[in-house]
Amino acid sequence: MRNLKILCTSASLVLATSASAGESSADLLVRGAITPGAACSLAVQSTLSLGTIRRDMLNPDPTQPTKLGDKEVPITVTCPQPQRFAFVIREGGGQDASDPEAFPMRSVEGDNQVGNLRLKFISHTTLIDGKTKGYATGASSDADLGQATWGPSTPHTEKLPIRNGLFAVGFVTQANSTEAPVNMTNLYVRVVAEPSIHPVNDLDLTADIGFSSDLGLEISYF
Repeated sequence: MRNLKILCTSASLVLATSASAGESSADLLVRGAITPGAACSLAVQSTLSLGTIRRDMLNPDPTQPTKLGDKEVPITVTCPQPQRFAFVIREGGGQDASDPEAFPMRSVEGDNQVGNLRLKFISHTTLIDGKTKGYATGASSDADLGQATWGPSTPHTEKLPIRNGLFAVGFVTQANSTEAPVNMTNLYVRVVAEPSIHPVNDLDLTADIGFSSDLGLEISYF
């Protein structure tokens, strides 16, 4: 198995503490960089703008989180010859032990969790080699992926949740398949990011809050 590390994002957002606070915004920038000697090239083609969040835009129930709008990130992988690979996505600060599907967003000062992202692979727009429908399938990232137990893969209309650093995601050509990911020369897939801010009762809103999520995308060949 070979691992290819791809630096993916560093994001920030300012949370204004009142409706009258000055306009401020930030982008969640997603960028990819391939290490030397990689067999496949990867393009992450989007910027996620989380916009401006003011105090009066947060959930009026202080015990409930504020869900922000979903954002989609297109990813394209191109290989010079057929390759079999899988993705592992992890947040640089580590996992939330209470929720393995959460990718924490942490305050710049103090490293406290301000919210989180949930990431899911979308099946209905996935294409293998430009024409074949692809279906996301998963296995434990700790396993030998060539011998791992995979699937079943997602139905065409469903999304596959991603576990922070715990789950390897590959792609097959049939729904509900338990086969290992197929060899391919090209993959087009979209990831949906579902950001949310923690309940108001869990936040210190005496000042603006800057926070970030440091995501990393790793490709494993097997």
